[in-house]
Amino acid sequence: MSQERDESVDRSKSRSPSRHEFLVKLHGLSHSSNRDDIKKFLYPCRIDTLHLFDNNGTSPSDCFVDLESEIDVKDALKKTGQYLDRKYIEVFRATIYEFNFHVKHKGLVSWREPVIRVSGLPFGCTMADVQNFFENTEIAKNGIYITRDMADKALGDGFVAFVTMDNAYKAMDMHNHKYIQHRYIELFPSTYDEAKRRIMSDARSNARQFVGDDEEEENKKIINNNNNNTKRNGRSRSRSRQRSRSRSQDYRQREIKRHHSPVVPSPVRSHVSSKSGNQRSLNSSRHRSRSRSVARRSSSRNVDHLVKIRGMPYTIVEDDIRKFFPETCQPSRIEILQDRRMKRPNGNAYLYYNTLDEVNEALQYDRKYMGSRYVEIYFDSPRYSSLSNRRKKPDSISRRSSCSPPKSKHNRYSRSRSDSMN
Repeated sequence: MSQERDESVDRSKSRSPSRHEFLVKLHGLSHSSNRDDIKKFLYPCRIDTLHLFDNNGTSPSDCFVDLESEIDVKDALKKTGQYLDRKYIEVFRATIYEFNFHVKHKGLVSWREPVIRVSGLPFGCTMADVQNFFENTEIAKNGIYITRDMADKALGDGFVAFVTMDNAYKAMDMHNHKYIQHRYIELFPSTYDEAKRRIMSDARSNARQFVGDDEEEENKKIINNNNNNTKRNGRSRSRSRQRSRSRSQDYRQREIKRHHSPVVPSPVRSHVSSKSGNQRSLNSSRHRSRSRSVARRSSSRNVDHLVKIRGMPYTIVEDDIRKFFPETCQPSRIEILQDRRMKRPNGNAYLYYNTLDEVNEALQYDRKYMGSRYVEIYFDSPRYSSLSNRRKKPDSISRRSSCSPPKSKHNRYSRSRSDSMN
């Protein structure tokens, strides 16, 4: 009896007038558990208040219990691992911040990872602003992510990872619905998986914008293709009938011509076929000549010496190229190549020179820097485009071109022609 009185005295001394100081959480309760079952489970701990969230006749798996002393808290923590209605029960010490979160959501939100999604950030928000906003709470290392666009402007959302769940509950309770600069901030419970998926999606979208792919244009193309396919399928039957009729008429006309036309001798037909073959070869050669690039065709007509420069900045203009070269080797014409998707220069350009001396002097600036970019220069004249080494000096190229070409081992007429000349 004296020991029980001593324990009762110690418990009365350890009581505190502040609320939720001796708070524990029970996890793993069955939906059929009631207050009497929980009191029997925690006996002999003295209970001040039992917080059981009842939603439509069912209780969630967690409940909070306010005990009277620190000794009661220690006794309650010893009951971890015991069973209640064949359910394994876990007992944790809880904080007022966690209790407030569960009261706000009525125990329906299960939050297990210390990650918070932040909404409403200013466009000029930085990581320092986020750290100052969550003052007195410990943020994990590299635990702040702010969604940004290609111009490095914040898009209004972000994620913050904390060291422990206690810090996350504290941040949610103390800093929700407050302001950063002039923006109203909202906080939502999140997970590491959600933050990772958002980071990956932002990286993909920024990569598409950098390359120049536009999702809306792709969707429009897909819709247009689908509409065209439906129209074609609707007209397929009528077209098939017209084709069958035209084929039957063509077959009849061929039969009539075959019976009434005179017989053509074989040499004439071979001559006609050779003519048609020659005509096809001429057409194919014309097609190949037209398929040459605009730069090569223009250079072959107007200027003999073409120099290609690549690796320039994307903001390059013609004056920057002329300042890069001295006055003694200024090109007669400059053609800056554009990137159609990004609508800006792609870093390459064609330089047209009138003499080989100017080309030789321009090649001396190969592998030098234009601003902060490493520049490469190639001698790309169409007259010498078949050579393997484009960076050879024009003097050596001119000597090689002046010499007579070697005999080709693939040309079977080369030896007979030389003998006939002799």
